Amino acid sequence: MSLTLDDLMTFWRTLAKDLKSGRPLLATLTRAKEKLARSDFAAVIDGLILDISGGMQLSEAVARHVTVFSRCVRTMVRAGEAEGLLDVIAERIVDGLQDGSFPLPGAQAREDDPARFWRAFGRLLDAGIPILEAIDLLALEVAGPKLAEAAGAIRQGILDGKDLAAALAPMPDLFPGAVRAAVAVSEQKNDLHTAAFRIADALEAGELERLAAEADTLQPLEAAPAGVKFVNLAIIEAFHQRASDIHFDPTEDGRGRVRFRVDGVLRDAEPPPPGLFPKIVSRIKVMACMDIAERRLPQDGRIEVKVNGKELDLRVSTVPTVLGERVVIRLLDRAAVVLSLERIGLLDEDLAAVRSLCHLPNGIAICNGPTGSGKTTLLYAMLNEVDHDTCCVMSVEDPVEYRLEGVGQIQTDVERALTFARALRSVLRQDPDVIMVGEIRDLETLQTVVQCSLTGHLILTTLHANTSPGAVRRLLDVGLEPFLVNASLAGVVSQRLVRVLCPECKEEATPPLHSIPPAAVEFIEKRPGATFCAPKGCDACKGMGYRGRTAIHEILIPDDRVRQAVAASADVATLRNAALASGMRPMLLGALERAARGITSIQEVLRVVPHGPND
Repeated sequence: MSLTLDDLMTFWRTLAKDLKSGRPLLATLTRAKEKLARSDFAAVIDGLILDISGGMQLSEAVARHVTVFSRCVRTMVRAGEAEGLLDVIAERIVDGLQDGSFPLPGAQAREDDPARFWRAFGRLLDAGIPILEAIDLLALEVAGPKLAEAAGAIRQGILDGKDLAAALAPMPDLFPGAVRAAVAVSEQKNDLHTAAFRIADALEAGELERLAAEADTLQPLEAAPAGVKFVNLAIIEAFHQRASDIHFDPTEDGRGRVRFRVDGVLRDAEPPPPGLFPKIVSRIKVMACMDIAERRLPQDGRIEVKVNGKELDLRVSTVPTVLGERVVIRLLDRAAVVLSLERIGLLDEDLAAVRSLCHLPNGIAICNGPTGSGKTTLLYAMLNEVDHDTCCVMSVEDPVEYRLEGVGQIQTDVERALTFARALRSVLRQDPDVIMVGEIRDLETLQTVVQCSLTGHLILTTLHANTSPGAVRRLLDVGLEPFLVNASLAGVVSQRLVRVLCPECKEEATPPLHSIPPAAVEFIEKRPGATFCAPKGCDACKGMGYRGRTAIHEILIPDDRVRQAVAASADVATLRNAALASGMRPMLLGALERAARGITSIQEVLRVVPHGPND
């Protein structure tokens, strides 16, 4: 049979046009036969008409003509029938035949053509064909020798649990960094077929750098200097490991050390090559718009980058040490932050208490805890509980970490004398109902906050203290009069973050009663049927035994007993006893409740939660 590309395109173009107009399939095939009456293709169409008249689907009929319809085309037809989009699929087959994405039957590619490979891949995925089946089709009919071999490796990588970008990584010659970055971003957005067409266009035009820029502002291009490449790779790797901070530490041998803080714990990362550390520090300072010549004073900066299609805000701090400059980068992924009280980790009774604080007409609600305990995230979640449509909500922060819709957010600026206290006084003239104050740092700010609460405003703020009773004592120590504390304080929420046991490898374990505090022993003995677990370590959690964190809380809502202790300027121990008498549940018991449910371990609870006699 003499089969030409023009015959195939005429056939599929006729099907696309007539099916789209609503013509029945058999009538459409008859029209296609009339157009191709003088070609050998007419006999093929006769066979299709006969098979379909006998009850076959078009996909079954074309499958009987393997010398006319390629495997890619036959699979596209099957997918089109399954989705009821045969007219659309016919149009895509025409496009694939026209640009060479789909080969003529029996034509095996002799040379590797990456652009054709990606374009055919995009067409197959766009038709709804599963990725593994699409890769098999590419290897059989589209790829040259090297790409066909690579397709097998890609298939195995996906079967091993890798995403496509990771499966491409071992073959940088065939799949450059820009291509892998575009694939990684598209997998996050779930539009891999669109990325495949962009990759094909970029390969044909020789514009891989543009592709990299569109995909990822941190893509480490092969031509980049070693320092630039190392910093980019470190940030990308930290993002993938869910790190909150990257530490670049100078060492005596000059090589330097890199560590990621993951789930609150520092772990070593790949160290830089010898002699590269000074260039790494300089590169970070350039990205953060710092003075690279200043090495004797601390500096702070900020970087905005895109990793895997996600906007990251990086806060950079440098300090001089005896061994050289030390750099810490904090990673803030706005899209990954949970700003909902239901998902913070509050137990049911705690959720009700915190929610009630958010709906008070006035007063001060304090969130406290050490650095990195999620105080700001908790404050934002509480702000989201406020009705922004009927209330004026404003905030004073340093810095503004996450932008909230419906909230007037103000960034303090010490150099321009815009302090918390001054900004807060200005906010009062904006007719607010609810005000968030990022942190109470001094007596002036505290006094201004109290005056705001006493004049009918609800204030949400943070304070550095170890416990809820400790936060109350801190207000007194800063210099606030006891009667003002009692008049303004609505509640204190103390928060810590404990690591969550990896669900893939955690195992049941008997709590070590001989080495834990008496309060923990008493709690465990009252729950004989509880299932406690311990970390083990696996590939999913990188051997740590934990993956992710959840919050634990201690909530103090002052009653008459607490107010009497405040009026007497009592110490922390007395305040704590009064709070316990008023119904406050200690943070240790709340954390042990998570351990009893198998969420975290006893060891992690004791590592994070204060459990001294006065805590």
